Amino acid sequence: MAEVQQSSGGDGKKGHQKKMAIRVDFTPMVDMNMLLITFFMLCTTMIKSQTLTIALPTNEKVQNEENMSQASADDAVTIILDAKKKPGPVAGTLVVDSVNGNVVNEVYYYFGKPGGDNGMFGAGGAILSENNNLQKSEFLTDEVNSVGDRSARGIRQIIQDRNKDVLKEIAEIKKKLADGEFGSLETKADREAAMEKYNEAASAIRKNENLKKPVIIIKSTPEASYRGLVDVLDEMQINSISKYQIDNLTDADLVMLDDYRKHHQE
Repeated sequence: MAEVQQSSGGDGKKGHQKKMAIRVDFTPMVDMNMLLITFFMLCTTMIKSQTLTIALPTNEKVQNEENMSQASADDAVTIILDAKKKPGPVAGTLVVDSVNGNVVNEVYYYFGKPGGDNGMFGAGGAILSENNNLQKSEFLTDEVNSVGDRSARGIRQIIQDRNKDVLKEIAEIKKKLADGEFGSLETKADREAAMEKYNEAASAIRKNENLKKPVIIIKSTPEASYRGLVDVLDEMQINSISKYQIDNLTDADLVMLDDYRKHHQE
């Protein structure tokens, strides 16, 4: 029960109109609220909460902390994203795609250490151009160039060449999935069960330390577009790369970029 009282609005003097108190019964609203609560409880779809599995670090003492984030020179592949710049009188001006208005990216890469085993710097800090092991990718993914030359190497092809052992194993379990060795693919429930088994097998392959796998280090200049970085990260998933990270450019990386442009003017 509820009641709303409204005052007479006057001081009780003669001639003022007396107003009756208004009483509103809210009892039916209680029933309505209970019905609504029951309705929403019965119609709500219960969704299992999704949690992210986090691999916590071990408590064991690391003997050499400086080498924790380092990869072997034989496995390391560094990818550098940079914005394409116009040559000639307008050198330094960024090239923008006329269709989407995004900055056009250029992709560079090198294997192992900057400048190889001898490095990019000689006595007195002199730049050793002959040691520059930076190379330029023809394009970002697996496209063909403007003349249809499929022999040109995109960054996807370069990654696949370095990760061919893992990709070979992944191709075999994909065939098993298609042949029904992980279970039937007729119903949705069957497909989900088969995909769960496939994902477990693929994860075991990516974690297999007996297979030769690259460690990809992704770097970007401030001028490069964010979309280019996302495209490179997509390539990690497409090519089943298990170890990769985003890192900052070093002085040696910047020197290699400048030196490469000086010797490869377009």
